[in-house]
Amino acid sequence: MMELVTDIKPHLQSRQRDYLLMTVYMLAQHGDNTRAKQIIDGMLALGERSEMILTSQAVLEFFCGNYAMALRCLDDLDRTTGGQKTPAKDEIRMRQYLRARCYYSSGREAEAQDIATGLAAKSTQLVPR
Repeated sequence: MMELVTDIKPHLQSRQRDYLLMTVYMLAQHGDNTRAKQIIDGMLALGERSEMILTSQAVLEFFCGNYAMALRCLDDLDRTTGGQKTPAKDEIRMRQYLRARCYYSSGREAEAQDIATGLAAKSTQLVPR
């Protein structure tokens, strides 16, 4: 029986990774989310697990209508980056917004409303008076 390999080391150089992420961005901008998702899936298969790649995976899953998978990606992203560094405020808000949209799109309006209320309260605190 074949064993599943779980400790894959990243194989891409920084420039290669940046080029592929730029390609993913361009494909998504042109509405070709399926091809963009294939590139991200390939990068994940190569062991690439940077915050940017995991965030791209969550966004593309959302664009493809896979809301449950997008939520799992966000949970994985929170777990993966939890012990490393504290994400920037914009990154945290973006994840919360995406999570709220996934909840709303999958029929979990109450959870989406809770997050949206929290985001609205935080955004009014950021506006200088």
